[in-house]
Amino acid sequence: MKQFVNRLFRTAFLKLDQGMHKAMSSNDGTEGLYPTRILPMEGAFLRWNNYYFGRKVFLSLMKFIDTAIQENMPEGVQPKERRKLEKDMIQCKLAMEITPLEYFVFDFPHLSFKERATYLPDVERWRVLHETFGAQVREEHADKYRFYQLMKPYFHREACKVGPETTKEEFMAFYARHPRFFVKELTGCFGRNAYMLEPKDEAKAEAVFKKMLDYGSWIIEEPIIQSKEMASWNASSVNTVRVASFITREGVHHKFPPLFRAGRVGSVVDNGVSGGVGAGIDLKTGRICTEGFDEHGHHFEKHPDSGVPYMGWQLPEWDELMRLIEEIHRAMPPYHRYVAFDMAHTAQGWVLVEGNWGQLVLMQKGAGRGLKKEFLEYIKP
Repeated sequence: MKQFVNRLFRTAFLKLDQGMHKAMSSNDGTEGLYPTRILPMEGAFLRWNNYYFGRKVFLSLMKFIDTAIQENMPEGVQPKERRKLEKDMIQCKLAMEITPLEYFVFDFPHLSFKERATYLPDVERWRVLHETFGAQVREEHADKYRFYQLMKPYFHREACKVGPETTKEEFMAFYARHPRFFVKELTGCFGRNAYMLEPKDEAKAEAVFKKMLDYGSWIIEEPIIQSKEMASWNASSVNTVRVASFITREGVHHKFPPLFRAGRVGSVVDNGVSGGVGAGIDLKTGRICTEGFDEHGHHFEKHPDSGVPYMGWQLPEWDELMRLIEEIHRAMPPYHRYVAFDMAHTAQGWVLVEGNWGQLVLMQKGAGRGLKKEFLEYIKP
């Protein structure tokens, strides 16, 4: 009988569980990118019997919690403390929409409720941006080639869209000018499906073109040759600075404390999801002001591969970057009031890598404080 009841409850809530957490492994760029909000009914079931029932039924959430605990507390935790920790993480998900990953990145185990309330969860950032600015703005960010065309003067390199409308002649002409090129999904994110390619001859280049067409739409770019200073961190990836830029309804420009990102050896991207290491930057001086950190609870005094120390490292031409960010943002259509710019430094100066509605999880980590109040104030209509 007990087995029958358990099976009945599991069947009844299976779709509820899947619907609540299907987004946690999705990266399609729009619907499904972030976890959906937990409904009051779901919250009631999670809290039932001091959260015991929720642990038994909402298996996707518990798997996510278990993974976060293992990554951030590899030394383990006693069963009683673990149950307390799981309960706190569920409560944070219900009350604040904080995911288990954010729970540890923001160091919630050591923060008061008042301190926790200052942090902006990524699902709330995503929802508020959509409600405030709508799909048009999102689409101009999501389509990397569309954004490239919009802000081409600041990229300082050639790019080409590869999709159903692209001819073989167009692709081969680009290949003739740039036999080594960088490939990204047209609407990709988190550095996934990004590659550096160098076909050895025209026949192989044509094969690459055909294969790309079989797998959707892409953007190919002339490679960025980063400066020696930035390459010292990791030569295989283009290491970048992310700057969250705002223009208020009154026309005032603001920036959040930027985030420095460096990739790991052998990787061509520096994104945190892809294993990159971030560090906070002092907005005024351009010096790194934190240890390095990743999305799995690891901290580094030095880059784990190159050994370059984080604290105090001076980003090159900082004042020029700060000036350029405002110039780029004000050159955009006025409805683009929030953009997270990714910038790379070359021998010729700073260049735009891309613009997006980029998540602020690691940026808040680098700032050492929550940025929710400022974010909501800067973007209010």
